[in-house]
Amino acid sequence: MRSLAESSVQLAPALTGFRLFIHVIAATIWVGGQFTLAGLVPVLRRSNPELPRTVAKAFNKIAWPAYAVLWASGAWNLANVPSDAPKSYHAVIGIKMTVVTLSGVAAYLHSKSKNPKSIAIWGSVSGLAAIGATYVGVMLAG
Repeated sequence: MRSLAESSVQLAPALTGFRLFIHVIAATIWVGGQFTLAGLVPVLRRSNPELPRTVAKAFNKIAWPAYAVLWASGAWNLANVPSDAPKSYHAVIGIKMTVVTLSGVAAYLHSKSKNPKSIAIWGSVSGLAAIGATYVGVMLAG
């Protein structure tokens, strides 16, 4: 059995590591925050029916900047795709960008919705799309 020192495993160059790091941190905030809030809403609502809205507004102060960082770092990632990457890799990137966009649009519609059914539907769509984008991102990472 070969040791790690003998294997072909290599660390990412510093700039690549930083680019992926900020992308993952932003995704952690965007995706993890949505699911954290979803778990907290029932408890918050029992305490005060207006509390979920107040907490969501506070979360949006970090969620939307994180979403912007996701887009910016995603564009940076896209600019660094090797020119010899297969067409299938580019197709998967297109899928990821579509799902990330869906998550953002659904989150926006969720935040603007007035009736409970729309709030629930758009929140669910945003969260599921965010999870889908995360999965596709892991597939792209290899």
